[in-house]
Amino acid sequence: MADNGVIRMRNIPILDWAVYLTLAVFTGMGFIFLDSAVEQATVVISLMAFGLMHVLGYRRAQMPAHLHRYFFMQTLIVAWLHAAFRTADLFGFLFFVLTIQVMLALPPRMAARWVLLFFLTESLGLYTSKGSAAIAEIIFNIPAFFLVSVFAYVFRQAEIARRQNQQLLEELRATQNQLQELAVTEERTRLARELHDSLGHQLTVAVVQLEGAQRLIPTRPEQASEMIGTMREELKNALADLRRTVTALRSPIAENLPLDSALLTLSQSFQQNTGLVTHFNAASNLPELPEPYRLALYRAAQEGLTNIQRHANAQNAWVSLEADNSHIILTIHDDGKGLDEPTEKGSGVGLIGLGERASQLGGEIRTTTQPEAGGATLTFILPLSEKGKTK
Repeated sequence: MADNGVIRMRNIPILDWAVYLTLAVFTGMGFIFLDSAVEQATVVISLMAFGLMHVLGYRRAQMPAHLHRYFFMQTLIVAWLHAAFRTADLFGFLFFVLTIQVMLALPPRMAARWVLLFFLTESLGLYTSKGSAAIAEIIFNIPAFFLVSVFAYVFRQAEIARRQNQQLLEELRATQNQLQELAVTEERTRLARELHDSLGHQLTVAVVQLEGAQRLIPTRPEQASEMIGTMREELKNALADLRRTVTALRSPIAENLPLDSALLTLSQSFQQNTGLVTHFNAASNLPELPEPYRLALYRAAQEGLTNIQRHANAQNAWVSLEADNSHIILTIHDDGKGLDEPTEKGSGVGLIGLGERASQLGGEIRTTTQPEAGGATLTFILPLSEKGKTK
């Protein structure tokens, strides 16, 4: 299987074009330096065979055995050119092309054996055509083959690393998409649960009261009027819950706003929908954050403001976002009645969900209260490690 993985590296377009260019140049040089039409035709046919083998044998190989047959046939073609045209030493350059190909396509030790065969075949051809005068050229070819092999090996390793990095990047993107989809699913589940528990309950109570009032109108109109008034309050609360849910579904985070702008919009929308005065403050040194951080901080602000509206009986709410060298800190505070039992991790379904979201990112939440001044504080803290920042 490892060999097959290496075989796939043969399909590199720039190397294909290098082979085609080399064959085209050699064909032209054959017409220039060879006078006989037969010799010219022989060169054209041999080089066309070399190119055809490259297309059908090298690029389409599925197994190492196919490549071994390919390199064997190509070696025969180049050796034939050497033997047929002993004065045309330029055809030996094709062995350097084969050296690059074999280093890319086969494991290093196996490829080294082929490179040695290429060198010996080239050396034999030179010695046969030139005799002892070819010794200097043969010696020169030793470092030449070595350098070409090293270049191809380094290129191969760099290409393997690039493809591995690309694969890891794709896997990381897929994982990030899955996490985002999971976060969306969790948020939809939470909103569905809230609609069922709050809006569903309030509407059920309103229907029961409406049915009772309808029966009492003929005989006890005053009591029916009181029940209708209670129903009206329930429906107001249901409408407020529905507005909060719609606001959550239309999250500015989805519009890729900066986090401070998204939180400011959330605060303003919350104040408009609930009538509770909401103040927002953000530090000027906020770093850029990845999407999971932005979403977690935004949902923490939503949950904190929702809890204030439901339970705090407050007149004001404060949302602040700060960062130091190691953490980003979101604080939601109110001037209401405070908490009966402040805890480090918070209680209730919403706060438990925030705690789980914070833990997934290496952070934590804290809930505190001020007995003297009144009010409660929710603090959502996330670490600012290098992996938690975007460049």
